[in-house]
Amino acid sequence: MTSYRQVLAAPGMAPLLGVSLVARVAITADVMALTMYIVLGLHMSYAAAGGVAAAMTAGMALGGPLAGRMVDRRGPRIVLLVTAAAQVVFWLGVPALPYGILLPAAGAAGLLMVPAQLVTRQAITATTTAGQRRAAFALESVQGELSYMVGPPIAILCASQLSSGVVAWGGVGAAIAAGGVGIALLNPPLRADSEIDAGPAGRPRLREWMGPRMIAVLVMAFGTTMLLSGTDLAIVATLKAVGQVSWAAVVVAVYGASSVVGGLVYGALSRPLSTWLLLGLLGLATIPAGLAPAGPGCAWPVSVPGCSPRRPCPRSPTRSAGSRRPACAASRRAFSPRH
Repeated sequence: MTSYRQVLAAPGMAPLLGVSLVARVAITADVMALTMYIVLGLHMSYAAAGGVAAAMTAGMALGGPLAGRMVDRRGPRIVLLVTAAAQVVFWLGVPALPYGILLPAAGAAGLLMVPAQLVTRQAITATTTAGQRRAAFALESVQGELSYMVGPPIAILCASQLSSGVVAWGGVGAAIAAGGVGIALLNPPLRADSEIDAGPAGRPRLREWMGPRMIAVLVMAFGTTMLLSGTDLAIVATLKAVGQVSWAAVVVAVYGASSVVGGLVYGALSRPLSTWLLLGLLGLATIPAGLAPAGPGCAWPVSVPGCSPRRPCPRSPTRSAGSRRPACAASRRAFSPRH
């Protein structure tokens, strides 16, 4: 655990990860909160809930690169505050919006999602050394798994026991805004002291970093995100079909807890494993979860794919020994702040 202690000892790293966890827990619960609200509050189908989830996810996919560009130009604080305000407006309006308006509004909310993960990852790159970076990103990945372990189960449990509308605007919306404001107050550095801003003229062109390896990374990230999002929704839908939706919180929590274990093991390895191997094992391990019987017993098959490090941190194909700027610029435009 020495490598993890060194990472947490970096200036400002512990409070940043703590506040970022609050925002990411709420962000991972947003789709589930909307799903439960549409199904339980509006009494509509899962197909309708999936449409809203798809709109929000598409907005986040488009908004990620835009947020990265604005962070580059304006700095993280103003972007975090503006997006936090946008989330307050959206989530306060969710219980009053009919489905026809909620659909495009969810897309707009995704477009203006608080870039908590994006800012956190850039700050990790700026405040850690090259030898600490793999452990630091593994720790950040474990933080993401903790958010999945806590966020969706809480949304499911509260929505099934309380008002799904209150969960949406009183819980998820407030936590997203609080996390964004908290990171803005910390205002973490996004560039190391030794790193010089090359300005617009010195930024790498698209073809300099968008090569086959980067395309492969993006394709794998997209496929993994689709798999994990589909698994979460399938758990809820399967258990609701047999009248045991309250157990979904337990199953999702087991799923996330086993993934935390896998992430910690991956970060502590002396040599990184192949990303292709990790994702291949994840795909194979997901098959038993799909064949598991509906009910609380499905938590154990689901924990098998969870033990894979679901968000490994591939090395950027543009990073070289003499320059860090191209890799940072590529990463902040290529990765969505979703997970």
